Amino acid sequence: MGFWQRLITLQEKIEPVRVALIGDDCPERKRLESAYCANPKTPVVFSGPAADLGKMIRAANAEWVEIFAPVDSSAELAEACLDAGLRVSLPMPRSLDLEKVKVLREKSRGRSLSVRVRNECLYYEPYQKARSLISEEKIGYPAMLRITVKRKEIPAVGFDAGRWLWERESDSFALAEWLCGPLDKVFVVQGESKTNPGSLLVGLKFKAAHRLGFLLVDFAPGLQIRTFNEPVFRQVWITGTAGVLMVNRGEGQLWRMPVLWLRAKDYSRTWEMLKDDWNAVYPAMVMECFNALRKNARLVSDLDLGISAAEAALAAGKALAGRKEIAV
Repeated sequence: MGFWQRLITLQEKIEPVRVALIGDDCPERKRLESAYCANPKTPVVFSGPAADLGKMIRAANAEWVEIFAPVDSSAELAEACLDAGLRVSLPMPRSLDLEKVKVLREKSRGRSLSVRVRNECLYYEPYQKARSLISEEKIGYPAMLRITVKRKEIPAVGFDAGRWLWERESDSFALAEWLCGPLDKVFVVQGESKTNPGSLLVGLKFKAAHRLGFLLVDFAPGLQIRTFNEPVFRQVWITGTAGVLMVNRGEGQLWRMPVLWLRAKDYSRTWEMLKDDWNAVYPAMVMECFNALRKNARLVSDLDLGISAAEAALAAGKALAGRKEIAV
């Protein structure tokens, strides 16, 4: 038997990760459970409502628990799992009470147990490829980040921008930090754009020197939709000292553009064959579960990043309300 065959055989002998799913029945749960069931490395050994958590823990046959519930309830469920020595996976924090989540973070650190925050956009293949290109310095030193979001809706008059940003765009702040490092401050650029008076425009200042950015949210009721997922168009531009990188999630437009595009000083390249498929994020999350427990791999989206993104979204709301700069 050759070396590679022996290596493959050894890989196949790695024990699968036993997964449990607890909480509400929702579309996200159905997609993720389907991805787990399709992967022999991650068998689902328990699936039930939150009320069955004690039963699942007493069964003592799970290692990783996916929780589907509002964040306040999720924190309590996760705490019980951590007390039982189980690693957990939670939704993005979208509650006005982050203290429970912070207590959960301290408990996870004390028990040396990882907690994943399910931020789907960080598992989207074009964003992961863009992050890899940034780390390889393909565009030099990243100096400016622009995230543009177009939503097919118009919020109510006088809506709470801070809460709206928290509940709807926390993942954008997480993406900004994931691509360009920790945020230092958020500030108001104009409060709204000239082209669309109903938009939100938030400036971003990163802790890295000479690195800025902004998040523009446009409400565009005339947006043409071609997707069964989130009816939103998103575009990310990262400008560096040696080039420009663009990721285009064109699911909100009928026309097509390259999903990933790089232009440097002496060449230009597109990655049109990358999977422009939002549903592919769920198999990626399943493989991360296996790699984290069996290969000691680092989580893409951990509790620190989730809390930081939620705090940045709240700070952005305060900056918009007070027309001032807010430290994150």
